[in-house]
Amino acid sequence: MPRIVITSDIHLGITDLPRVMKLIADIRQQKPDAIAIAGDIGEGPENIRIVLEDFARIGVPVAATAGNHDLWNHDKRRPSELLWEQILPCIAKSSGTVWLDNENLIVKGIAIVGSTAWYDYSAQDPAFKASEEECRRRKGEFDADAWMVDWPWSDVEFCAKIEPGFGKRLMVAQENPLVSEIVVVTHCALFEQQIRRKPGNFKWGFSNAYYGNLTFGKIVSEFSKVTHAVCGHSHAGMEAIIDVNGRPIRVITLDSQYNNPLYIVLDLPARLELPA
Repeated sequence: MPRIVITSDIHLGITDLPRVMKLIADIRQQKPDAIAIAGDIGEGPENIRIVLEDFARIGVPVAATAGNHDLWNHDKRRPSELLWEQILPCIAKSSGTVWLDNENLIVKGIAIVGSTAWYDYSAQDPAFKASEEECRRRKGEFDADAWMVDWPWSDVEFCAKIEPGFGKRLMVAQENPLVSEIVVVTHCALFEQQIRRKPGNFKWGFSNAYYGNLTFGKIVSEFSKVTHAVCGHSHAGMEAIIDVNGRPIRVITLDSQYNNPLYIVLDLPARLELPA
């Protein structure tokens, strides 16, 4: 029975190294067959490298996707575009990590398919529905990405840029006869049930625009081998088994917090049942 451990929002540089090392030691004790990190690995490339190299020492395959903090421009010599296109994939390769924004990890018949799944405003609270232009213009009121991510694309443009690759990786896993299940690992939420709502709370409701990508969720829903979708980013633990075209998918938002990153253990194959 394959055992997959998924963690997220480690944030080395905000979270201190001893706490990260304890997380890694705890995960090692779970004897996983593979580990996936759902983004926000560390604050700056040096911290990201430390985390990935330390996870690699567990001795099992490790996969990771980028979180928004991983793409923050902490150093003008390393703008977000360079981090995305070159620096982070190179760090992953040098540490032996599968970079999920470029390729899948397959372990014992389980495909881990991932994406940063950057937000496209589709997850905003319908009670505070705003146009794309307003979401872009007001982003700085709610999210530090507005000034810490300096690539040339708008949020919607970046999502359109990465969507075809994500869909292709899902299709490759779906069509692989050696794959029995697909576990989707993203930074941002893909399904409504991964998003915490606070009715009547304008600040929370408007900021939901920057925490999910329900458009990518619709793409995931088309692939029958998907049994799990796990994300991080919002620091708001959520979990449900949902009905997607008549089949169950377990959707999870990890409850990792700054200085307290958490993980989940998936023992597969899954035995899921639709809610009564």
